[in-house]
Amino acid sequence: MSPQKIMIWIMTGIGGAVGLFAPVGIVKWLLESEPEDAGILTFFFLPVWCLLVVIGLLFGRRLGVALAGLRRAAQR
Repeated sequence: MSPQKIMIWIMTGIGGAVGLFAPVGIVKWLLESEPEDAGILTFFFLPVWCLLVVIGLLFGRRLGVALAGLRRAAQR
């Protein structure tokens, strides 16, 4: 595996992790401020959370491609 491909994978993973863990503070705040409404609000927040993870993955991949200096994403 080329170093560029490894960098793209690492940056994609970091972007996905940021997208996964960034909303944790919002859910924690909901549980503290509105405990009776937190369940339903968290349920409706779940699709937004999934969208943030996907956006984080895509952004991380794009950043990895930019850092690797490639014009396009590495082919499989």
